[in-house]
Amino acid sequence: MSEPKLISPMLDNFIMGSPISDHHGVCCCPAMENETDGKFIVKVISVPATPSQMDALLLSGAFPDEASALAYFKDLTDGVILEVNTQNRLAELEGFLPYNSYQVVPMESGKGYEVYLLSEYKCSLEKHFKRHAFTHLDALNLGLDLCAALSACRKSGYLYVDLKPSNVFVSDQQQYCIGDLGFLSLDSLKYASLPEKYQSAYTPPEINDAFSALNS
Repeated sequence: MSEPKLISPMLDNFIMGSPISDHHGVCCCPAMENETDGKFIVKVISVPATPSQMDALLLSGAFPDEASALAYFKDLTDGVILEVNTQNRLAELEGFLPYNSYQVVPMESGKGYEVYLLSEYKCSLEKHFKRHAFTHLDALNLGLDLCAALSACRKSGYLYVDLKPSNVFVSDQQQYCIGDLGFLSLDSLKYASLPEKYQSAYTPPEINDAFSALNS
């Protein structure tokens, strides 16, 4: 992916630091709003994750030409935006943190897109564990908060499939909230296996198999 930029208009009033993480086509950078000194995170999702993915699709014959492959990447980009809007709707219910804004930028090469996501900085559960002793009451509240979030997600027609400590954050109200993408429509589960980008050490082993169908 290309170096993240202060794109306009989303980041007009921000300064942005060097990437703090960069993997699988997803890059995260710290940012600060000039007028308020508020702390933010800018996440950049590259579609495709690497330039070689376009070549691989063409060489394999998956698409007849570059235009068809680019249309496929545009569909994937639209899917990211659909997830962002889903998360923002769920944030109005319970247990999820919203994105402040987003912007889609064509790659300089013209062979894909970059989705810029802006969110307020929150302490992740991963960091919270390292800074604070985790009590039995904390564990109980964590379970209750996440169950409430996943229930709201299910009632809205989605399954959240990327639950892990780095995607759970402590809100200003000291609640544990999910703050990253990872939604699959319940209606699509019978046609879907778990996307590779959502597979992690926290994925149930029975669905790590690419041929395993997901279910509710």
